[in-house]
Amino acid sequence: MLVTVARQNSTRVAIVEGETTITYAELEKQIFALSAQLYHRGVRQGDRVAVFLPNGLDFITSYFAIVGLGAIVVPLNDQYQQTELLHFLSESRVSMVVATQPSAAVCRQVLLSYDSPCLLLFVEDREKTTKSGSGDVFIAGIDPDTPVMYQFSSGSTGRPKRIARTHRNLVFELNSLVRTLGLTHEDRFLGVTPFAHVNGLMRSMMASLRAGATLYPVPKFERQTIAEMIQEQRISVFIGVPFMFGVMAKTNYGRRLDFSSLRLCISASAPMPPKLNRQFYEKFGIYVRQLYGSTETGTISVNLSTEIERSLDSVGKPIAEVEVQVYGENGQQAQVDEVGEIAVKSPAAIRSYEGSEEPARESFRDGYFFTGDLGRRDQDGLLYLVGRKKFLINKGGYKINPLEIEALLETHPKVEEAVVVGLPTSFGDEKVKAVVVLSGPCTEKDIIEHCRGRVADFKIPSLIEFREALPKTATGKIRRSFFAPSTQSQ
Repeated sequence: MLVTVARQNSTRVAIVEGETTITYAELEKQIFALSAQLYHRGVRQGDRVAVFLPNGLDFITSYFAIVGLGAIVVPLNDQYQQTELLHFLSESRVSMVVATQPSAAVCRQVLLSYDSPCLLLFVEDREKTTKSGSGDVFIAGIDPDTPVMYQFSSGSTGRPKRIARTHRNLVFELNSLVRTLGLTHEDRFLGVTPFAHVNGLMRSMMASLRAGATLYPVPKFERQTIAEMIQEQRISVFIGVPFMFGVMAKTNYGRRLDFSSLRLCISASAPMPPKLNRQFYEKFGIYVRQLYGSTETGTISVNLSTEIERSLDSVGKPIAEVEVQVYGENGQQAQVDEVGEIAVKSPAAIRSYEGSEEPARESFRDGYFFTGDLGRRDQDGLLYLVGRKKFLINKGGYKINPLEIEALLETHPKVEEAVVVGLPTSFGDEKVKAVVVLSGPCTEKDIIEHCRGRVADFKIPSLIEFREALPKTATGKIRRSFFAPSTQSQ
């Protein structure tokens, strides 16, 4: 797919990163060069290679160089700390990690505990060019139904499930996105949502390249930098998370910005509150469209209504060739405005979780993936999300398993037990709150410092409450419903 697009758009600009501008022809050469180096270092079809990089040209070339060999990409958040990184390397049986020099210390420390041979390649050390024949190392006969990448999700039990999406899954989703959103080579994409996350990876990085458009990757969200980039580079497509749009809407830039180049602002990974959406529109003159998807299914739906101001809280209608049903508690299809569980049938969706039979029986039935999300459809066929069965915390689009944070907190010598919950924010996502029972003197600062360096910063609780005891059921289980937002003082 990439080679076809690159040769159709060879002289067009593919990537603009700072002062560096790369055409599609140059991008193809860099990918071939890295692919040859990976091959000579022993990467073969079916091998698992982790990409532990921030958004940027190196992430893009690494991803496609691995894919070109028929190997499996394992994109990992570059904020992960040692314990997290070791877990995902072990679960994926990774044989190589592609990283940057600033992450050398954490990578080397992790590999000391990793129980399989694993090479470490730093992007700063690799060659940028290679001989013209290096494209021959690409595998021509890759089975489209073999995995192209591994990602991870956690269910209501909190146990991570490995998700293997195939070449066929991804190509379908990208073709459907291009068709549904009307993407063209004239578009200019802002690539600020992390490429290690399904939203940034598929709907920014990959969709831009599939359309032959120009991508402006940004490693970190900074409101002033992003605003200036949209204005100066005439960005036309900005796909992000509610937090980003909310922060920009609330920021006083000291001058009126020209965002007239934007034709699509799309928010995914968490609900976008209508109030924030209206604030964004008042400041920049464009509404944010909500998109719904999951790691298991890819993109499901997007709100492209011509009367968007009347349906700001809707995630719209399914993208091309994707089917969505809402099932009530009786197992029958729900009526108009009746709430039920959302089920998705899509060529982009996986058919089961790898190495896990029980979740497969629960989630995959009759050709549908049952998402665990609750929703309803209105009389116009627009889909609305109203809740979820799962108790994961959604912070800025990142899904946080509270059991992981609870286990970490309870390793503190002064913590007797803890429960971690998500509290709604004005940005439509959640912040992490820990309720802790102590066995001795301890402060909020002590708790936070205990977490720092052990998990990614976005997982560290921003609110800590100390209690003498946690409410429990007769069988001794913590009553999580007691901590529901409606019962908490904000």
